Amino acid sequence: MIDSEGAGHIRIIRRINLKTLIEIFKDIYLELKKNPNKKPHIIIYVSRSVYEEMSDNMKHFHDFVVSCMDGTFDLIIIS
Repeated sequence: MIDSEGAGHIRIIRRINLKTLIEIFKDIYLELKKNPNKKPHIIIYVSRSVYEEMSDNMKHFHDFVVSCMDGTFDLIIIS
């Protein structure tokens, strides 16, 4: 989902495979890149239980996008 301020939001409440996460992320990122006046901002919300199961993949994915892509990417653990 993209909010009225132009930030993309991804909420993960159950386990998904990394390929699905990348596809969702890519779709939102490319949509946000259409606005040349703003850098993409994507917030990924992950439930604590899913984060604990997927922690290595999620952390490495987040580290990758922060270091290699233009924009702001937040990872928020939710209860």
